[in-house]
Amino acid sequence: MRIRSLIAAAALGAIGLTHGALTHGALAQDAYPDDLVRIVVGSSPGGTADTVSRLVAEALTAKFGESFVVDNLPGSGGALAAQTVKAAAPDGQTIQFVFSSFAILPSLAPDVSYDPVADFAPIAMVSSVPNVLLVNPSFGVTTLEEWVAKVKANPDAFDYGSGGIGYSQHLSMEMLLQGIEGSAVHIPYAGSGKLLGALLADEVPFAFDTLTTAVPHIDSGALIALAVTSAERSPILPDVPTVAEVVPGYELTAWNGFVAPAGTPPEIVAALNAAIVDYLRTPEAKEFFDKLGTTINASTPEAFGAVIKSDQEKFAKVIAAAGIKVD
Repeated sequence: MRIRSLIAAAALGAIGLTHGALTHGALAQDAYPDDLVRIVVGSSPGGTADTVSRLVAEALTAKFGESFVVDNLPGSGGALAAQTVKAAAPDGQTIQFVFSSFAILPSLAPDVSYDPVADFAPIAMVSSVPNVLLVNPSFGVTTLEEWVAKVKANPDAFDYGSGGIGYSQHLSMEMLLQGIEGSAVHIPYAGSGKLLGALLADEVPFAFDTLTTAVPHIDSGALIALAVTSAERSPILPDVPTVAEVVPGYELTAWNGFVAPAGTPPEIVAALNAAIVDYLRTPEAKEFFDKLGTTINASTPEAFGAVIKSDQEKFAKVIAAAGIKVD
């Protein structure tokens, strides 16, 4: 199953912990951790997710004085990693670095045996990033309003691309088409790189892609940016409107963060949250995410949990309405 989400960030700013949470976190650090901590990542070594998780692992190792070690478990679109962490003891010795697909996958593949809300304790979001609606100049539109009018006037007349079934590009378009009551034909490619190549070659006239990979092609004029999927305009493309400015209520961002097995003691969750947020506030972290073209989005456990639950519910409806299935 080809499900990915990009690592990047929308500018929401660091959210501080309450005094009580910090106090509990400080107390927990006296006894936690008492051995090596395993950070399970559902992707292969070398990618952005792997790099981000390793940077945070180094910071946690320095903070707690015990090793935090990344364990890459790619497979089944991230389901293998999630099911492994779900089954782990809720003692803080096994945690997971998750991406947006963590909340979406059970709706795409009902045989996946985990619940992203009930089976996990959220720790902290790290970052999030919007997608951007791109058109090849040959399509003849320069605004989202023009795109909506053209697509609605020609049902199923145009193809659109994605990096694969269930990718964020795919779900971004299905959610937009449902919002405007329009239709187009989905052409899945073997990954985001192939999608961009097809869009640049005019094999498909339009598609969503992640903001960070799209910017060079927007700047060169090879592709036109019509709208971003975040609730607010991106500081990277401040002149590009949000989809919600034309289709009220539309919002989609790809995010990443840390979770633990359900039942993990709240003082351990608070201690981990405080340490992760502290790292994300450092100049080193800002420099790293700036190079990715992203903005840090640290959060409380409660705020991250709300994002996971909201995405689970939102995309379950989008997937059901579109009839999206994966093999």
